[in-house]
Amino acid sequence: MLRRRFVNLVAQNSDGVYSLRRIEAAKHLFYPSIKEAEESANDEKKKYKTLRRLPDPITSFDPSPVGVLFPGLEWFELLAPRSGEGQIVSSNKAGDTVMFDADKSLYLTLPNLYQAKGTSPVSFSVTHPGSGQDSLYVLHRYPGQAVAQARFLPDRSEYPPSCFEVLEYRALSNDVRDPIKGWDWRLLPPPPFVRQPGYRPSMINSHTTIKDANGCTTICISSDKIGTYCFDTWCFDSTHHLGWKHLDVWKQVGEWELPFYGRAEHVPELGIWLGFTAGRKPHHLCAVDLSTMDMDGQAPTWQHVWDNATLPGEKNWYPLLFRLINMGDNRFCVAKLFGDDEMGKQFAVLTGVEMERGQDGLRMVQHKRTRYVFNDIAVKDQLNLSQSLLGKAAESSDSGAASGLRSPSRVEEMMGRLRLTEVEAQPIVLDDAEEDDLVPPE
Repeated sequence: MLRRRFVNLVAQNSDGVYSLRRIEAAKHLFYPSIKEAEESANDEKKKYKTLRRLPDPITSFDPSPVGVLFPGLEWFELLAPRSGEGQIVSSNKAGDTVMFDADKSLYLTLPNLYQAKGTSPVSFSVTHPGSGQDSLYVLHRYPGQAVAQARFLPDRSEYPPSCFEVLEYRALSNDVRDPIKGWDWRLLPPPPFVRQPGYRPSMINSHTTIKDANGCTTICISSDKIGTYCFDTWCFDSTHHLGWKHLDVWKQVGEWELPFYGRAEHVPELGIWLGFTAGRKPHHLCAVDLSTMDMDGQAPTWQHVWDNATLPGEKNWYPLLFRLINMGDNRFCVAKLFGDDEMGKQFAVLTGVEMERGQDGLRMVQHKRTRYVFNDIAVKDQLNLSQSLLGKAAESSDSGAASGLRSPSRVEEMMGRLRLTEVEAQPIVLDDAEEDDLVPPE
């Protein structure tokens, strides 16, 4: 995977409009090499720096849905990896969706979702052989709750409620050979456990994707007291006129849960899935092997855990939100939102790390660490663990604020306002000498 250039930040302004900003990874997160990162490890002045102000916005989003009691944007997702730097999909609470191409500075109006997917849905970008574009699978974080809800859009009320849909670029008619193609949503079957007698809606705690040797993608989710289920998206089929076909089949692989919190990133070059440890906070960075999960039916366990590797070290800071972004070439951005009760402030901390497998096994090398301090405005947060990086906070002009939630179970109660969204990019060399917008920590 090519190295990515940006970490994106989506902030809600005081007027309710959302702005998209970009933080340069090569300038704020990574040294040019592991050697330089290791040489800087013991330099106190280089441990982390404070981002004094956010970069200028490159575009804005106005949610403004009609007929919705509480307007706002529910999620931003990145189409990757084939879509490269640009294509970011967003949806408001009415299910209206739009795509912004950051490379071309263009907007594309998309068809509405059949049903809004709630705050912070689980999402996956999947590559199909029959399309030059990636497909975006979006699943409600509380699947059973979505199935039970009434529809938001009266003009789409003839469709059955669904917690699971996929955005695909395909022929717009029933004839797959139709040269006229476009984006459209397709309903998918919900996880089978939502139809079981006595089921009560529960949160999806962890999720990831697995690719087989042929490149076919399987989506995996875990929910408390439910276990782990996998969804096969497609497979090759020589008898099909396209040479492949959709599967759209769920199966349970175990009554246990995946051993990480939120989303895990597959790193095929290293043969691992990288994520955060499940259980109590602070949720340390960990590596897991899921390659044999479906074959032996055994619960996977942590292979490596890096305790406090990406924690700032301040005694009064407590973690609120987490997100891991695959930046390509075995590099990752660890994004965490912290609170400080004594100061009454919240801090977004972005840490660049690089994974390397040597003679002594897998090791993690920490690069740069950058923090952004929000002001004293009190704002509630919501968890967003999709293909986008996410914490949420309010922003007014060039300053913002966030206060976090301490329990994932309160996610549906929260109104969030800051999202950090990952973006893929082509390799690029940046001038790292321009540091006038960075200051050492106080």
